Amino acid sequence: MKMLIKIAWRNIWRSKTRSAVVIFAIVSGLVGGLFASAWMNGMAQQRVQNAFAVETAHIQLHNPKFSENLDIKKTISSTSEKLEEINKKPEVKAVTSRLIISAMAATANKNTGVNVMGIDPVKEKEVFKLYQKIDTAEGNFFESKKKNAIVISKALAKELKVKLKSKIVLTFQDYNGEITGGAFKVIGIFKTNNTPWDKTHLFVRESDLRKVLEVPKDQCHEIDILLNDYNQAKTVSDELQMEYPKLLSEDWSLIQPYLKFISEYMDVMMGIFMLIILGALGFGIVNTMLMVILERTKELGMLMAIGMNKKRIFLMIMFETIFLALVGAVIGELISMLLINYFGKTGIDLSSLAEGLESVGYGAVSYPVLESYRYLQITILVILTGILASIYPALKALKLHPSEAIRTL
Repeated sequence: MKMLIKIAWRNIWRSKTRSAVVIFAIVSGLVGGLFASAWMNGMAQQRVQNAFAVETAHIQLHNPKFSENLDIKKTISSTSEKLEEINKKPEVKAVTSRLIISAMAATANKNTGVNVMGIDPVKEKEVFKLYQKIDTAEGNFFESKKKNAIVISKALAKELKVKLKSKIVLTFQDYNGEITGGAFKVIGIFKTNNTPWDKTHLFVRESDLRKVLEVPKDQCHEIDILLNDYNQAKTVSDELQMEYPKLLSEDWSLIQPYLKFISEYMDVMMGIFMLIILGALGFGIVNTMLMVILERTKELGMLMAIGMNKKRIFLMIMFETIFLALVGAVIGELISMLLINYFGKTGIDLSSLAEGLESVGYGAVSYPVLESYRYLQITILVILTGILASIYPALKALKLHPSEAIRTL
């Protein structure tokens, strides 16, 4: 067996140009496939992580009827007690509560419908990272103690034609069913990668909103939970549902099914993408090995004539094919790894497409990501491709008759 491996290894370098062409094809295919897959995977992961950091957290609790129409009276009672109980769970990193109400935001120039989020700034920062989306020149995230402060997005500020220190009048229905409202001063302007979400969400202090809405103390509309590992979201959500049967507990995949679809879709797409590339490479390898056999007909005939059996001939052709595929795979994966690591740090700037990307929730700068186990998967697939690609050429070689093969040349 060792002798066959040595012979096979030397044979692939007998025609350096031909072997180099095949290896180059494998390298090019893998670099293109792996980098494209890493790019798509990175964009998908960024979209999911950005949603966790700004929009959904990992788990949300509501009154079961609240989500139907954001009914102000469908609250969660004994909020403080629940927050304390949830925070004691080992899987939980942080937890916060919110008051949420649909309102009309109006200025002297325009008015529009929005969702007003009443928050505790301290706890909010532990769960969500929206405060990091505010540039120093665009104010702050409730750092001052001023009453009736409001934080809005750049997209909404542009639509309402307001800036820092401008006033926005919010009109809504209070807990008793009366139409009420209040004037709030803009103290911060944020910008996320999701423009549609930005246009419909603004933030005020929970204490300020509670006074205007007259919502009873220790009641809220939503509890947001951040876990140490988002993969545990479903398990923890199910546990919370059993502990609080009168509430509706939903993990991120139920809150935004689109995020779950992205995660699963990228895995499927990567698999299909790589199978297409490896399939094309497999046909290229088959063609090359058939040419090799035609060129070495006399040589193969002589080997058979001196006693090399068909099994050894078959294995020799197979080893040559696998070696060709493996050399290309190793070089291709190393180059891919270097490119992915480099752009994973510097990012790929698509600022020219920023408006279109942000309209569907993606950032203008993307960072390719490819998990380490993917390289092992690709190596195994390349070996399998080499084995499959070697079968037909090897079978052709076995059909040669020693006497006829020797007379061929």
